[in-house]
Amino acid sequence: MDMTGMLLVLFNIALINIVAWLTPGPNMFAVMNASLTGGRPIGLATGFGVAAASFLWAALAVLGVRVVFETYPQGFQLLRLAGAGYMLWLGFRALRAAFAGTAGGAGAANPLVAGSRLVAFRSGFAICAANPKATLFFASILTAFVPPDASGRLLIAILILCGVLGVACHSITATLFSTPALVRWFERNRNRAYAVFGGVFCFFALAIIHDLVTG
Repeated sequence: MDMTGMLLVLFNIALINIVAWLTPGPNMFAVMNASLTGGRPIGLATGFGVAAASFLWAALAVLGVRVVFETYPQGFQLLRLAGAGYMLWLGFRALRAAFAGTAGGAGAANPLVAGSRLVAFRSGFAICAANPKATLFFASILTAFVPPDASGRLLIAILILCGVLGVACHSITATLFSTPALVRWFERNRNRAYAVFGGVFCFFALAIIHDLVTG
C-alpha cells in the first residue's frame, strides 16, 4: 500500500474515533461525572483510564479479536453481561446517594468515582473495558477500516493514532466539564446531577440486558 492509501486509512479511522467519542455513552458520562465531582485531575485520570482500555481494545482488534468473538459468541455475551452489571452497580450507587440526600454537601464523596487518581484511572479503565459499545466499536467497526493486506507499519500507526486520540478526546471532556462555571452549577444541583448520572448508567445497563434477553 502506498503512502496515500495509508493516510486515507488513518484519516478514516481518526474520523470514526472522533464520531464515537462525540456519541454519548458510558465512557463519556464517566469522565463527565469524574470531572464535575472530583475536578480536572480526577477527570483526567478517569479519561486516561478510558483511553488505556480503548488502546487495549484497539490492539486486540488489530490482532483479530473479532474472529475470537465470532468463534465463541458466548464469550462476548458474558462480557456484555459483565459490563451491564458493572454499569448497573454504578447507577444504583449514584441514585441511592441522590435520593438519600447524601450528595448534598460540598466535598461529599463521589458515589461513582473515588477521590484518588489511581482509583479514578482504574474506574475509567474498568468502565471502558466492560463497555459493550467499546467492544463492538473496536471489534467490528474499527476492523472494517483496516485493509486485509495492512503492513505492520500501518497497524502500529493505527494503534498509535487510537491511543493519541483517546487521550486527547477524553482530556477535552475532562477539561470542559471541570470549568468553574460547570462545577459551580454542579455544586448547586448535586443531587439532581447524581440522579441523572445514575439514571443514565442504569439505562445503558438495562438496554444491554434487554438486548441480551430478547436477542
